[in-house]
Amino acid sequence: MKRILSVLLAVACLFSLTACLPQDPPSLKGKLDTPTAVVCSDSGLITWNAVANATEYEVTVNDQKHTVTATQYQVSSVVNDFTYSIIAKASNYEDSNPTQTYVFTGRGTQTPTVGENVQVKITGATQIKSGKSATLKAQVTGFDANSSVSWEIVEGAEYASVDQNGTVTANDVSEEVSVTVRATSLENGAKYAEKKITIITKPVLTQDMLDAIANERISFEGYITISLYTIGLFPKLEQTYDTTVLTAMDGTYWNSEYTNGSTGVPTTIYYKKHDGYACQIGVNFLNEEEYFPMTEGGNKVSWEDAGLYNSLIGLSVDDFRLNDDTWRFDYVGSDFNLKDRVISSANPYDFIPKGFSLMIEDGAVAGIYSLAEDDYDIVEGYKAVQELFTFITVGEDVEIAQITKYAYDEAHAPLKQAIQNMQNLDSYSLNFYQTSNVYGTGYVEEGFVETITSDVCHFRQYEVKSYDSEGNPIPSFIDGYEYGYKKINDGLYNTYFEDEAGGYYSARAFDGDFENAKPSFAFAAEIFTSYYEDPETGELTYYVDSLMAPVASTFYYGVGNDINLYGIFASDYIFGDGYLPSVTVKDGYIVSASFGFYLGAIYGVAMIEYSDFNTATLPTGTNVQFETRYAPTSWSQLTIIDGDSSDSTADDVEVNALEYLKVFFDDQDIESKMPFFGNAIGDTFGFCMETVRITSAGAREALQFYYDVPLDVDYTINESLAKVETYLLSCGFTINASGEFVKGNIGILPMDKDLDFMIYVWRI
Repeated sequence: MKRILSVLLAVACLFSLTACLPQDPPSLKGKLDTPTAVVCSDSGLITWNAVANATEYEVTVNDQKHTVTATQYQVSSVVNDFTYSIIAKASNYEDSNPTQTYVFTGRGTQTPTVGENVQVKITGATQIKSGKSATLKAQVTGFDANSSVSWEIVEGAEYASVDQNGTVTANDVSEEVSVTVRATSLENGAKYAEKKITIITKPVLTQDMLDAIANERISFEGYITISLYTIGLFPKLEQTYDTTVLTAMDGTYWNSEYTNGSTGVPTTIYYKKHDGYACQIGVNFLNEEEYFPMTEGGNKVSWEDAGLYNSLIGLSVDDFRLNDDTWRFDYVGSDFNLKDRVISSANPYDFIPKGFSLMIEDGAVAGIYSLAEDDYDIVEGYKAVQELFTFITVGEDVEIAQITKYAYDEAHAPLKQAIQNMQNLDSYSLNFYQTSNVYGTGYVEEGFVETITSDVCHFRQYEVKSYDSEGNPIPSFIDGYEYGYKKINDGLYNTYFEDEAGGYYSARAFDGDFENAKPSFAFAAEIFTSYYEDPETGELTYYVDSLMAPVASTFYYGVGNDINLYGIFASDYIFGDGYLPSVTVKDGYIVSASFGFYLGAIYGVAMIEYSDFNTATLPTGTNVQFETRYAPTSWSQLTIIDGDSSDSTADDVEVNALEYLKVFFDDQDIESKMPFFGNAIGDTFGFCMETVRITSAGAREALQFYYDVPLDVDYTINESLAKVETYLLSCGFTINASGEFVKGNIGILPMDKDLDFMIYVWRI
């Protein structure tokens, strides 16, 4: 060991000695000429002629040296006398002789006659990365003839340089430093602005930093920036907006606060690892805990594949590489699916990541960044570019929200009995009255009276045009707006509408129990967590917990989806007041209910009155008779409107759907190949139109089918999507990497488009 150490010392001494030996000076190409035509203006701008081969000039003002690359220098003040001289400089050339020392006679404190109103401001970056550049802008106001400025670094010139375009170039630095840049008016040298610039060092990623975020208890808080571009040869940015993101998890539970894209309603979603699968968890209106497995292509998704946990655990520094442009650490590891799991844990929205990066701040992993694949479905006709920015918090400071069951006490007994009595009624009347605001057009007052019997739910729609002496609205029934549900047999019921002749016709067929067409009152009393007793009437009014606000959807049941949405989007704060859904109990029945609803552009308040318990009958003269409708079971039982792509419908023709599909696919045997979607989602077909769809195989002529499926109580149509996906798999279709279902020459994509259920079909 000593022998090796001696040799190393000898080598070190040899290098040290070599470094001390005199070296030959570099070969110089000559001496530069002395600058000529040196002039200083009244405003303190020193100018001179360029010197051949010179790359910079050293200006000495009162013994202070300043290096510039332009052939001018602006003195900061012309109040006092000063001296100045210039030397030309360049690499591999000997410096020129200095010019003579000139003397400038100061103007004292007298008000300048030129540019006295000049003001200078600097805009631009406040930080520059080590070794990078940024251009500042000078804004000059109040000038008479010259709006230009000269640039210089007045503090920290050893760390950066600035040219006369305002471009600041940072030197490579090993620690964070700052420089002060000055822009001086060329019209009035006494007027200038300064800006402090911080030069930041390249970030460093260490294993300790990765270990610090390797905690099962973690949250991601940030936003997604969505930029919309036109589609074409020359895409143009049309709009950019942000959507907030907040997720938290602990390895077993995951929850996210997000904004419903269709309505703007803030929503919380909860997931739990249950039997190895990622399951949405919740307490339903009956106060029962429920698990709804996440599905993909009809199959349940495992907790591991769902990524609803901290997937950043177990990573090493070698898994990341510094991006010299962004100064983020890009993931370059071998786990191709890691990006999907990481983004799934941080972000509840549809987002297909190209990759992800770590953002470093103050010597720690501050968050993650990800750029999504281009999306053409967020806004039809536009390409959407999504960027995710989230900051990380780990440890006990992270709050994991969980749903727990509600407690029952004696105060719930009257409500519990009233719920049972309502569900056991043979008949009753329901008056649904709403006050709403639509797209800022003003308040609308309207509603319907429903008569519910054992085999008919009959609706009469009304407007409010007048009020009684106590200010209560008086219904004004609308001619031609009678409709409802009618039981056909124990397994079938129809919707019906009034026709022009005053009779009725069937519009939809429903397979199932007729009770599904009535208000369900399917909720437990204990989810109503507060109540008030009216001492005069003895009425008990119960208010639901805010998390259970959509229980309002069980108070009534309309025909179609529109009015049912109000209850699903019940909110606890409307018109500046609290409007938690409530029910009022008297004499063993629910006699009224109320709730506020908020769907973004549509919001309002609904009041419901219940009466005629077990005595209700259909309005006098009402005889609900029509030809029974049965749910279609094949394409040959449906029709499609065949028209061109113009807005005009003059040439549109209603044709048999099967015959239409034979022509579209150029296949007379298409009936045996094309799945009938009604087998999965019943009699909900709305319409079909031709369109162009960007598929994984490129642009294709496609058919766009619209289905009028009901909205789920969690503000989605996921239940209908899952039914169709499962059905397609049972028909032998397979799913490709783009989520498209493919079999033979048929491509199918079911999707949610702002809560509208669309199914795209094209020929591959």
